[in-house]
Amino acid sequence: MLTVFRNSSPSSLPESSLQPGEAQLRWLRGTRQLDIMAPALRNKVASLTQKLATDREKAVALHDFVKGLPFGCMPDYSVLTASRVLKLGQGDCFAKGLLMVGMLRAAKIPARLHFFSLPSQFLRGILDLEDASIMHAMTEVQINGCWLMTDSYVPDTWLQAGAKRKLLAEGQSRGYGIHLQGARVWDGRSDASAQCSEADAASLPLADWGLADDPESFFADESHSELRRNFASRLKWRLATPLVNKRVAAIRASAARRSSSPPKA
Repeated sequence: MLTVFRNSSPSSLPESSLQPGEAQLRWLRGTRQLDIMAPALRNKVASLTQKLATDREKAVALHDFVKGLPFGCMPDYSVLTASRVLKLGQGDCFAKGLLMVGMLRAAKIPARLHFFSLPSQFLRGILDLEDASIMHAMTEVQINGCWLMTDSYVPDTWLQAGAKRKLLAEGQSRGYGIHLQGARVWDGRSDASAQCSEADAASLPLADWGLADDPESFFADESHSELRRNFASRLKWRLATPLVNKRVAAIRASAARRSSSPPKA
Protein backbone atom coordinates (compact mmCIF):
# COMPACT_ATOMS: atom_id res chain seq x y z
CA MET A 1 0.00 0.00 0.00
CA LEU A 2 1.43 3.37 -1.02
CA THR A 3 0.58 5.03 2.28
CA VAL A 4 2.53 8.15 1.37
CA PHE A 5 -0.10 8.90 -1.29
CA ARG A 6 -2.96 8.74 1.19
CA ASN A 7 -2.64 12.25 2.64
CA SER A 8 -4.82 13.66 -0.10
CA SER A 9 -5.67 17.33 -0.34
CA PRO A 10 -9.33 18.22 -1.01
CA SER A 11 -10.67 17.65 -4.49
CA SER A 12 -12.08 20.49 -6.55
CA LEU A 13 -15.54 19.30 -5.49
CA PRO A 14 -15.20 18.00 -1.93
CA GLU A 15 -17.15 14.81 -1.42
CA SER A 16 -18.19 16.05 2.01
CA SER A 17 -20.32 18.71 0.29
CA LEU A 18 -22.31 16.15 -1.71
CA GLN A 19 -25.55 14.44 -0.81
CA PRO A 20 -25.46 10.71 0.05
CA GLY A 21 -24.90 8.73 -3.12
CA GLU A 22 -23.76 11.74 -5.16
CA ALA A 23 -20.09 11.13 -4.42
CA GLN A 24 -20.33 7.62 -5.81
CA LEU A 25 -22.17 8.86 -8.91
CA ARG A 26 -19.53 11.51 -9.50
CA TRP A 27 -16.91 8.87 -10.10
CA LEU A 28 -19.12 7.00 -12.57
CA ARG A 29 -20.29 9.85 -14.79
CA GLY A 30 -18.96 11.04 -18.10
CA THR A 31 -17.31 14.38 -18.83
CA ARG A 32 -16.18 16.06 -22.04
CA GLN A 33 -12.84 14.29 -21.80
CA LEU A 34 -14.21 11.11 -20.24
CA ASP A 35 -16.57 10.39 -23.13
CA ILE A 36 -17.70 7.06 -21.72
CA MET A 37 -20.62 6.75 -24.12
CA ALA A 38 -18.39 6.77 -27.21
CA PRO A 39 -19.21 3.57 -29.17
CA ALA A 40 -15.59 2.58 -29.83
CA LEU A 41 -14.74 2.91 -26.14
CA ARG A 42 -17.77 0.95 -24.97
CA ASN A 43 -17.18 -1.78 -27.55
CA LYS A 44 -13.57 -2.19 -26.48
CA VAL A 45 -14.54 -2.35 -22.80
CA ALA A 46 -17.21 -4.94 -23.56
CA SER A 47 -14.78 -7.11 -25.52
CA LEU A 48 -12.21 -7.00 -22.73
CA THR A 49 -14.58 -7.67 -19.83
CA GLN A 50 -17.53 -9.70 -21.14
CA LYS A 51 -16.27 -13.02 -19.79
CA LEU A 52 -15.12 -11.60 -16.43
CA ALA A 53 -17.28 -11.79 -13.31
CA THR A 54 -15.83 -9.38 -10.75
CA ASP A 55 -14.88 -5.71 -10.75
CA ARG A 56 -11.34 -6.67 -9.78
CA GLU A 57 -10.95 -8.97 -12.78
CA LYS A 58 -12.40 -6.33 -15.09
CA ALA A 59 -10.21 -3.56 -13.68
CA VAL A 60 -7.04 -5.67 -14.08
CA ALA A 61 -7.98 -6.56 -17.67
CA LEU A 62 -8.50 -2.88 -18.52
CA HIS A 63 -5.23 -1.96 -16.80
CA ASP A 64 -3.33 -4.57 -18.80
CA PHE A 65 -4.85 -3.34 -22.06
CA VAL A 66 -3.84 0.27 -21.33
CA LYS A 67 -0.35 -0.84 -20.28
CA GLY A 68 -0.02 -2.66 -23.59
CA LEU A 69 -0.34 0.62 -25.48
CA PRO A 70 3.03 2.26 -26.20
CA PHE A 71 4.06 5.15 -23.99
CA GLY A 72 4.02 8.36 -26.00
CA CYS A 73 4.33 11.95 -24.85
CA MET A 74 1.33 14.16 -25.70
CA PRO A 75 1.99 17.89 -26.11
CA ASP A 76 -1.56 19.07 -25.37
CA TYR A 77 -3.84 17.20 -22.96
CA SER A 78 -6.71 19.68 -23.47
CA VAL A 79 -7.65 18.20 -26.87
CA LEU A 80 -7.72 14.62 -25.62
CA THR A 81 -10.68 12.43 -24.77
CA ALA A 82 -10.67 8.83 -23.63
CA SER A 83 -11.92 7.64 -27.01
CA ARG A 84 -9.33 9.80 -28.79
CA VAL A 85 -6.52 8.18 -26.78
CA LEU A 86 -7.95 4.76 -27.66
CA LYS A 87 -7.86 5.69 -31.34
CA LEU A 88 -4.32 7.10 -31.12
CA GLY A 89 -3.18 3.91 -29.39
CA GLN A 90 -0.55 5.55 -27.17
CA GLY A 91 -0.21 8.07 -24.38
CA ASP A 92 1.59 9.47 -21.36
CA CYS A 93 0.34 9.60 -17.77
CA PHE A 94 -2.40 12.13 -18.58
CA ALA A 95 -3.55 10.41 -21.76
CA LYS A 96 -3.37 6.86 -20.45
CA GLY A 97 -4.99 8.03 -17.22
CA LEU A 98 -7.90 9.44 -19.21
CA LEU A 99 -8.30 6.17 -21.05
CA MET A 100 -7.97 4.07 -17.90
CA VAL A 101 -10.58 6.07 -15.98
CA GLY A 102 -12.88 6.30 -19.00
CA MET A 103 -12.79 2.54 -19.56
CA LEU A 104 -13.35 1.80 -15.88
CA ARG A 105 -16.37 4.10 -15.74
CA ALA A 106 -17.74 2.60 -18.94
CA ALA A 107 -17.49 -0.74 -17.13
CA LYS A 108 -19.47 0.82 -14.24
CA ILE A 109 -16.48 0.75 -11.91
CA PRO A 110 -15.94 4.01 -9.95
CA ALA A 111 -12.64 5.65 -10.94
CA ARG A 112 -10.93 9.03 -10.78
CA LEU A 113 -7.63 10.78 -11.38
CA HIS A 114 -5.32 11.90 -8.57
CA PHE A 115 -2.66 14.51 -9.32
CA PHE A 116 0.78 14.82 -7.73
CA SER A 117 4.09 16.58 -8.29
CA LEU A 118 6.86 14.01 -8.53
CA PRO A 119 10.62 14.57 -8.58
CA SER A 120 11.50 14.74 -12.26
CA GLN A 121 14.49 12.38 -12.01
CA PHE A 122 12.37 9.38 -13.07
CA LEU A 123 12.30 10.94 -16.55
CA ARG A 124 16.09 11.30 -16.76
CA GLY A 125 17.29 10.04 -20.11
CA ILE A 126 14.07 10.73 -21.98
CA LEU A 127 13.27 14.23 -20.71
CA ASP A 128 15.92 16.13 -18.79
CA LEU A 129 14.17 18.93 -16.92
CA GLU A 130 15.63 21.88 -15.09
CA ASP A 131 12.60 21.91 -12.79
CA ALA A 132 12.74 19.76 -9.68
CA SER A 133 9.24 18.38 -10.18
CA ILE A 134 6.71 17.43 -12.82
CA MET A 135 2.94 16.97 -12.69
CA HIS A 136 1.85 13.35 -12.65
CA ALA A 137 -1.57 11.71 -12.86
CA MET A 138 -2.47 8.42 -11.19
CA THR A 139 -5.71 6.45 -11.38
CA GLU A 140 -7.76 5.56 -8.34
CA VAL A 141 -10.28 2.74 -8.76
CA GLN A 142 -12.84 1.54 -6.25
CA ILE A 143 -12.92 -2.23 -5.78
CA ASN A 144 -14.93 -3.90 -3.03
CA GLY A 145 -15.46 -0.55 -1.35
CA CYS A 146 -11.75 0.35 -1.22
CA TRP A 147 -9.94 2.94 -3.33
CA LEU A 148 -6.75 1.59 -4.90
CA MET A 149 -4.18 3.68 -6.74
CA THR A 150 -2.09 2.73 -9.75
CA ASP A 151 0.04 4.21 -12.52
CA SER A 152 1.74 0.96 -13.51
CA TYR A 153 -0.08 1.15 -16.86
CA VAL A 154 1.90 4.26 -17.92
CA PRO A 155 5.16 2.64 -19.15
CA ASP A 156 4.46 -0.10 -21.66
CA THR A 157 6.10 -3.47 -21.04
CA TRP A 158 8.82 -3.06 -23.70
CA LEU A 159 9.76 0.40 -22.41
CA GLN A 160 9.86 -0.81 -18.83
CA ALA A 161 12.06 -3.77 -19.77
CA GLY A 162 14.48 -1.57 -21.71
CA ALA A 163 14.55 1.09 -19.01
CA LYS A 164 15.24 -1.49 -16.31
CA ARG A 165 18.18 -2.86 -18.30
CA LYS A 166 19.66 0.63 -18.73
CA LEU A 167 19.22 1.50 -15.04
CA LEU A 168 20.92 -1.71 -13.94
CA ALA A 169 23.84 -1.05 -16.29
CA GLU A 170 24.19 2.50 -14.94
CA GLY A 171 23.70 1.61 -11.29
CA GLN A 172 20.81 4.05 -11.05
CA SER A 173 17.37 3.67 -9.47
CA ARG A 174 15.38 6.21 -11.51
CA GLY A 175 15.23 7.19 -15.14
CA TYR A 176 13.76 6.52 -18.56
CA GLY A 177 10.22 6.86 -17.17
CA ILE A 178 10.37 4.34 -14.33
CA HIS A 179 11.75 3.50 -10.91
CA LEU A 180 13.87 0.37 -10.80
CA GLN A 181 11.79 -0.90 -7.86
CA GLY A 182 8.53 0.27 -9.40
CA ALA A 183 5.62 -2.05 -10.11
CA ARG A 184 5.40 -3.87 -13.42
CA VAL A 185 1.97 -5.40 -12.80
CA TRP A 186 -1.19 -4.55 -10.88
CA ASP A 187 -3.31 -7.22 -9.20
CA GLY A 188 -6.35 -5.12 -8.31
CA ARG A 189 -5.78 -5.80 -4.61
CA SER A 190 -3.23 -3.12 -3.67
CA ASP A 191 -1.62 0.08 -4.92
CA ALA A 192 1.05 -0.04 -7.61
CA SER A 193 3.36 2.67 -8.95
CA ALA A 194 5.93 2.30 -11.71
CA GLN A 195 7.42 5.76 -11.19
CA CYS A 196 8.32 5.74 -7.51
CA SER A 197 8.91 3.42 -4.56
CA GLU A 198 8.22 3.86 -0.87
CA ALA A 199 11.61 2.24 -0.27
CA ASP A 200 13.20 5.31 -1.91
CA ALA A 201 12.20 8.52 -0.13
CA ALA A 202 13.80 10.67 -2.85
CA SER A 203 11.32 9.34 -5.39
CA LEU A 204 8.16 10.15 -3.45
CA PRO A 205 5.70 12.98 -4.25
CA LEU A 206 6.69 16.55 -3.48
CA ALA A 207 3.07 17.74 -3.50
CA ASP A 208 -0.42 16.25 -3.52
CA TRP A 209 -2.89 18.29 -5.57
CA GLY A 210 -5.92 16.14 -4.95
CA LEU A 211 -8.66 14.52 -7.00
CA ALA A 212 -10.40 15.48 -10.21
CA ASP A 213 -12.44 13.97 -13.01
CA ASP A 214 -9.91 14.74 -15.72
CA PRO A 215 -7.07 17.18 -16.55
CA GLU A 216 -9.57 19.78 -17.80
CA SER A 217 -11.50 19.97 -14.54
CA PHE A 218 -8.28 19.80 -12.52
CA PHE A 219 -6.57 22.73 -14.21
CA ALA A 220 -9.80 24.74 -14.43
CA ASP A 221 -10.06 24.81 -10.65
CA GLU A 222 -8.88 28.16 -9.28
CA SER A 223 -6.81 26.49 -6.56
CA HIS A 224 -4.66 25.03 -9.35
CA SER A 225 -4.30 28.20 -11.42
CA GLU A 226 -0.54 28.42 -10.79
CA LEU A 227 -0.13 24.98 -12.36
CA ARG A 228 -1.67 25.86 -15.71
CA ARG A 229 0.69 25.84 -18.64
CA ASN A 230 1.30 29.25 -20.14
CA PHE A 231 2.15 29.85 -23.79
CA ALA A 232 5.88 29.42 -23.20
CA SER A 233 5.49 26.12 -21.36
CA ARG A 234 3.05 24.78 -23.96
CA LEU A 235 5.53 25.67 -26.70
CA LYS A 236 8.33 23.97 -24.77
CA TRP A 237 6.32 20.76 -24.44
CA ARG A 238 5.36 20.82 -28.11
CA LEU A 239 9.00 21.13 -29.11
CA ALA A 240 10.14 18.47 -26.61
CA THR A 241 7.53 15.86 -27.55
CA PRO A 242 9.23 14.52 -30.72
CA LEU A 243 12.56 14.13 -28.90
CA VAL A 244 10.95 12.32 -25.97
CA ASN A 245 9.10 9.94 -28.25
CA LYS A 246 12.23 9.29 -30.32
CA ARG A 247 14.19 8.38 -27.19
CA VAL A 248 11.38 6.17 -25.90
CA ALA A 249 11.13 4.38 -29.24
CA ALA A 250 14.88 3.70 -29.16
CA ILE A 251 14.67 2.17 -25.67
CA ARG A 252 11.70 0.05 -26.70
CA ALA A 253 13.45 -1.11 -29.88
CA SER A 254 16.62 -1.97 -27.97
CA ALA A 255 14.63 -4.15 -25.58
CA ALA A 256 12.91 -5.89 -28.48
CA ARG A 257 16.23 -6.64 -30.22
CA ARG A 258 17.57 -8.29 -27.08
CA SER A 259 14.58 -10.58 -26.61
CA SER A 260 13.06 -13.21 -28.87
CA SER A 261 9.72 -12.95 -27.07
CA PRO A 262 7.77 -10.14 -25.38
CA PRO A 263 8.92 -9.42 -21.81
CA LYS A 264 6.70 -10.74 -19.05
CA ALA A 265 4.40 -8.15 -17.50
